[in-house]
Amino acid sequence: MLIRFFLHRLVWLSVLVSLGIGVLVARGLWVAREEVLLRAQHSDRSLSHTLAVGLEWTLGDLDRKVQTMALLLSASELGHDMHVREALQVLDSPLLLINPHGQEVHSQARNIASLDYTQRDFYRAFAHERHQGVFVGEPQRLRPHGPLVLPVARAWRRIDGRLAGLVVGAIALEQLEHWLHGLAVGPASAIALVRTDGRVLARLPTPASQTGKEQAWHFNTDSVRHFYGAAAGVFEGDAGIDAVVRLHNFQQVRHMPVVVDVAQTQAAILLPWQRNVLEWGVFAALLIVGNTALAVLFVRELERRRQVQAALLHEKERMQAMALQDPLTGLSNRLQLQGRAQQALAQAQAHSVALLYLDLDGFKQVNDQLGHEAGDHVLRHIAQQLRQVARLRDTVCRLGGDEFVLLLPDFDPQGLPVLAERVLHACAQPCWWQGQNVQQLLGISGGVALSPQHGTQFEQLLRQADAAMYHAKQGGRGRICICWPDSDYQILAAL
Repeated sequence: MLIRFFLHRLVWLSVLVSLGIGVLVARGLWVAREEVLLRAQHSDRSLSHTLAVGLEWTLGDLDRKVQTMALLLSASELGHDMHVREALQVLDSPLLLINPHGQEVHSQARNIASLDYTQRDFYRAFAHERHQGVFVGEPQRLRPHGPLVLPVARAWRRIDGRLAGLVVGAIALEQLEHWLHGLAVGPASAIALVRTDGRVLARLPTPASQTGKEQAWHFNTDSVRHFYGAAAGVFEGDAGIDAVVRLHNFQQVRHMPVVVDVAQTQAAILLPWQRNVLEWGVFAALLIVGNTALAVLFVRELERRRQVQAALLHEKERMQAMALQDPLTGLSNRLQLQGRAQQALAQAQAHSVALLYLDLDGFKQVNDQLGHEAGDHVLRHIAQQLRQVARLRDTVCRLGGDEFVLLLPDFDPQGLPVLAERVLHACAQPCWWQGQNVQQLLGISGGVALSPQHGTQFEQLLRQADAAMYHAKQGGRGRICICWPDSDYQILAAL
C-alpha cells in the first residue's frame, strides 16, 4: 500500500509542485536582491552626479578667478604692484601669488612674506613636473596655524614659456566636510573627493587616524585605474583606505582633476532584503507542507473512489447485460454495442472502424448541487446531441453512468479531427434545468481507437479509446485524443 502511494501520479505531481515553489521563491528572492542592488546603484549614481555638479560650481568659480589672475599676470610685468592689488580687489577673492622660486610675492593679507612653498605639492607639480592647466592640491595649511584648505593653483608663464609664478586660491576643507556631513549615507558607507591620481582630498566619514592631518591618503592602484579615461563609472573593490570592500559609483567633476566617489557595502545595501528572506522562506515552507498534505488527502480519496468505481462498474456491466437499450436515454447499451462492433469489424474492408469513448467532466458536481434528476436530464441531453452528430449507420451507446461510446463503421481516419470538433461542439450546447444552464458545470473528454491500428477486437478498441480518454482528462480535459501505435497521444480537438 505504501509503495503504491508513492508511485501515484499525484504524489509525483506534489513533489514537482513543491520543487517549483522552492525554485520560484528562490528566483524571486534573487531577482529582489538584484533589484535592491540596482536601486542602490542608481541612487549612488544620482548622488555622485549631484555632488560633482555642486563641486563644479564651487571649484569652478574659484578656478575662474585664479585663471583670470594668471592671464592678467601673463600679460603684464609682476613688478606693477598697484595693478596686482587692484586686480585682487576686483576679483574679490583671497589669492596667493608665488614667484618661480617658491616665495610668496603678494596676497591680500600681506605685501611680502618670507614663507617658502617649494615643498608644496602644487609648486612641485608646476616647477618640476611641468603640469598644465588647473591643479588641486592635497589638504594643507597655507599659513602657520591657518585652517586646512584645498589649494587650486594655476601657473602663469613668460613669453618664452618659462615659469613666471603661481596663482593659488583655496577652499576651506571644513566647508567641504560640512557639506558632505549634510548628506544621508548608510552604515559602513563613504563619500570621498578623490584626485584622479588617487589622492583622497576629503572623505565622509574621516578615518580616525587621519582626522586633522594635512597629508592626504590614497586609493590603491586597482581602484585608481577605473578613473582613467572615464567621466563616470561603477566598480566593486577595496579602495585601500580601511580594507572594506564596497560598491563604488564615481563621477568626475567637469574641467577638474577631481572625482566624487560614493561607496556602499553590499551588506548595508542588502540589509532590508535579508530581513525578507526569512519571511519568504517560512512562507515557501508552509506552501510546500500544505501542498504535500493535500496530495496525501487526494490520493486517499482517489483510492477510495477507485474502489467505489470498480464496484459500480461491475454492477453496471451486470445490469447492461439484461437489456440491449439504456432505459434512461434510449441509447444502445453495452451488449448491443458489442454485437454491432463485432459485426462492423467483420465487414470492414476499405475503411476503418472508429470507436469514440466519451466521459463527462463535472457530472458529479451537477448531481451534488442540483440533484440526480438534473443529472438524468443532462444524460438525456448529451444523448440527444450525440444522435444529431451520428450518421444513420453509426451506433450511439450509453456505456453506463456518464460514459458514452460512438461506434462509426466504415469510417475514414482523415475525418477524425472534424468528427471530434463536431462532438465537442454539440456537447457544449446549453442544457437548461430549472432556469439554469447546467452546461456551465460540465465538460467532456474523449478518446478514439481505430481498427485495425489499435486492434481488431471490440474489447481492444474499447480499452485503447478509454486510455486515450483518460489521457485527455489528465492533459486538461475538454479535449479528444488518439494514440497512434508508433507515437504519443495526439489531440484531435479541444475546447
